[in-house]
Amino acid sequence: MKTARGAAVLAAVLTGALVLVPGASAKTRVVKPGKSIQAAINASSPGDIVRVKEGVYRESLEIAKNDILLEGERGAVLKQPATPPNTLCNQFSEGAVTGICIHGQVAVPAGGPPDVVKLVRGVIVRHLNVEGFSGDGVFIYGGKQTIIRALHLLDNGGYGSFANTSRGTKYINNDVQRSGAPGLYVGDSPEANATIRGNYVKGNHGEGILLRSASQGHVRKNIIKANCAGILVLADAPGPARKWTITNNAIAQNNKACAGEPDEGEPAISGLGIGLIGARDTTVAGNGLYRNRQKGHPSFASGGIVVTKGVEGTPEHNLLIQANGLDQDEPFDISWDKVGTKISFVDNRCSTSKPSSICS
Repeated sequence: MKTARGAAVLAAVLTGALVLVPGASAKTRVVKPGKSIQAAINASSPGDIVRVKEGVYRESLEIAKNDILLEGERGAVLKQPATPPNTLCNQFSEGAVTGICIHGQVAVPAGGPPDVVKLVRGVIVRHLNVEGFSGDGVFIYGGKQTIIRALHLLDNGGYGSFANTSRGTKYINNDVQRSGAPGLYVGDSPEANATIRGNYVKGNHGEGILLRSASQGHVRKNIIKANCAGILVLADAPGPARKWTITNNAIAQNNKACAGEPDEGEPAISGLGIGLIGARDTTVAGNGLYRNRQKGHPSFASGGIVVTKGVEGTPEHNLLIQANGLDQDEPFDISWDKVGTKISFVDNRCSTSKPSSICS
């Protein structure tokens, strides 16, 4: 499971400064096949719309301006160019190429880690196919109120979409399949306030949805299947993960195998529906889980819903697991290590659990 980028890699963001120039009036720029989407973005001011006509565009895009709307018409497809540009995300992606890079202004103090100086606000990307990039389909670094909506993120070598050090990210009604890493990611964001709703997340090499060292948000009405895990709330990698509401998701047969990255606090994983790993102040309610099973692969945890301490020992705390329906998950539909406190299991419909009193 590919996760965090190191500080040395992120040092390249020194080149990524925001340009905040308010436009006199909003404009719509229409891009046709054979023309450059990036040129239209570069010419845009906050509030402008870049509309992409049907066709295939071989570009790796960068958006570092407030309030830009990038939208595609039916059949607008973004693919990796033969010669990728030297965008911020491509600089620190270890040779991989990002489909769409959305970033704020970042500084690197002498001898210290990179800091987001100013968030890029209100970027919306919708109705595009982003296919076959060697890196992430979408990369968000230092974003505020970024909306990724109704994208087809297919066969990308990194994450489907990755949001780091961001606030108010919204993933809505996206189709995320066959990524080389987790499908949808929110990480290193203590005030994430994220919304992940109505997405179809299938066959990614990692979690369908990974919430890593991130807090605050809602995950609901997603279909998540055939990943290494369905939803993982992961603390101790390295920070806390808390205040999530996970409701009304369908999570089935997440049985692929991911080796993990111990140096990043990521254990090997396979056959896990929902994992609350050192999580706090979180509700998991009204979800349906079916046949999440480890299939002969090593995994730190498997089963339908697994509640356990963090990878560095942080105890889980103040969790409500209520009215979930689980069937044929192995080794248990629900399991709890009994380390944490204020853990409530209420009206869960399941057959197997550890301890045995959890199922209704």
